[in-house]
Amino acid sequence: MAIDFNQDYFQLFEINCSVEIDNEKLEKKYLDFQKKFHPDKFVNSTDYEKRLSLQITSYINEAYETLKDEYLKSLYLLKIKGYEINDQNSTISDPDFLMHQMDLREELENLKKTKNKIEKDKFTEKIIDLKKNCLLDFTKYFKNEAFGDASKKIKKMKFYISIENDIKKDG
Repeated sequence: MAIDFNQDYFQLFEINCSVEIDNEKLEKKYLDFQKKFHPDKFVNSTDYEKRLSLQITSYINEAYETLKDEYLKSLYLLKIKGYEINDQNSTISDPDFLMHQMDLREELENLKKTKNKIEKDKFTEKIIDLKKNCLLDFTKYFKNEAFGDASKKIKKMKFYISIENDIKKDG
């Protein structure tokens, strides 16, 4: 039972360190890991082997969840490049974007009051497009090693994810 906990998630799954990854390869490797290291396979093993299996599985699951989520993967890519964002306190000081945030929040609140499904669907599509554009811009900046600009796009993407979650939560 061997996994190198010092390798990054891309190395673990043997995929290129990039925004665009081979999701099929990620999924296949994940399933292979599950077959090999899942704690259920070690019920009759020593306590040490059971603990190790849990540690490995936890590491694999965290890596998998990170790489399959565009936002988490983007944060992780920046971290690998030494540009870590404190996800809890990442604020945006761009006044235009702050106004944009307020406008979108107001628009969402109005949609909640009116309960117009067609308008809500249009708004949801707009948010999804804005989020996708942030990811496209992030990719461009990341490839050009403009990590400061890339991190700004990720912070904006987080806002759109928050709006998207509010929409889903509201039903």
